[in-house]
Amino acid sequence: MSSRLLSRVRGKLEWWVVLLTQPRFLIGVVALLRSPDGRILLVENRFWRGNRWGCPSGYMKHGETPERAAVRECREECGVRPRDVRVTRVAGGSRRRLEIWVTGTVDIDVAPTALQRLEITDAALLEPDEALRRMRRPQAHEVRSLLALG
Repeated sequence: MSSRLLSRVRGKLEWWVVLLTQPRFLIGVVALLRSPDGRILLVENRFWRGNRWGCPSGYMKHGETPERAAVRECREECGVRPRDVRVTRVAGGSRRRLEIWVTGTVDIDVAPTALQRLEITDAALLEPDEALRRMRRPQAHEVRSLLALG
């Protein structure tokens, strides 16, 4: 089976698992995290098709606040604990999905290596221009807007 087909099957399988285990309306949290020197933390997600680099993200659990969901997802995916996490934007995602964007700080000098290998294949701490070039186009659009806000 080609890697392209395998990736597509995995992506569909992940979507069905999410649909079967989550409430009818999905709420995703996306974390724009910056180091003290302004670099942006990106992760490479095994299940995303095409360009697999983007901000750490995941789904909120029942009863969780967006801030707590972002902290949990970052800890699970790449072993970092963001601070000063706050909601900065709510955006419509796909049908039956809402995305909540949070911003925060990570006190790291190098990209994390304690990755959840099932989902995350790599992580990078990049200057904003390089991060924007590397990440998925829809996320890059949101990140540009958030960076412009200061």
